[in-house]
Amino acid sequence: MKYCKTIRLVIVLSMLLFFFAPRLQGQGKFEFGFHYSRWSLNIIKGFVEDALGDSMESTFRDDFLADIQQDYPGLSEESYEQDVSFDSSGSNFGFEARWYPAGRHGSFSLGLSVEKTSMEISIPELSARMDMDDGSYYEADANASFIINPLSFHLSFRWDIIPSSPVHPYLTFGLGAATGTALDEAEFSYAYSGTYYIGGDSESYADSETKTLAELKEEMEDDGEDFFLPGFIPFIQINLGLKAEITDNLHLLVDAGIWDGLLLRGGIAFRF
Repeated sequence: MKYCKTIRLVIVLSMLLFFFAPRLQGQGKFEFGFHYSRWSLNIIKGFVEDALGDSMESTFRDDFLADIQQDYPGLSEESYEQDVSFDSSGSNFGFEARWYPAGRHGSFSLGLSVEKTSMEISIPELSARMDMDDGSYYEADANASFIINPLSFHLSFRWDIIPSSPVHPYLTFGLGAATGTALDEAEFSYAYSGTYYIGGDSESYADSETKTLAELKEEMEDDGEDFFLPGFIPFIQINLGLKAEITDNLHLLVDAGIWDGLLLRGGIAFRF
């Protein structure tokens, strides 16, 4: 796998920290953990539906009108209406190494992690009606999705609140980034089907397409249009959680917060 070398490098660096940092800081304690999360943007579903409705309207509107005018070039649009539904889902898993400078009962810790996140943003249903100037009309249903799977690297700062307690809360702030390769390989797809009603008759239309953002960028630039893809994907992390001590060295963690969306996470950590 193309990410294996990167993951192995992170693990090796973490182990080097584990073996050599205690010689530099006698009180330092290390924690290594694995976590799994569920990701979503549905907490802001209403806002996103309004934004998508505005941004997707011109795309599908132009496609529907092009279908009609290809067969009936003399017709023009009278009015257009559409309803959009939004959904999002995803998952995340990662490996993390943390350093507690003040030791086992210290509050502050510094973490390094490698994360694999899968995100899907979709329009499971778009319904539209276009009325033409001669009284005919067009009704259509469509759907679209955007899927991205970035591998990212993160630096985080955590404060354990009352760390001497077997069960205690913690607060985490972090920043991360994934390379632009994830954007190049991200996939955008759409499909629609519609029926045009004219003079007691009807005609059916349909189309679908799946492209990576790199392919879409190349096509648009070939047509003389600009299409900007940034060189990296930034991540912002703000998590509030609970940490439970199972044994002296084994802990369970549960938290929720912001991760370019909403993230619900569970994990296990070993203290040394």
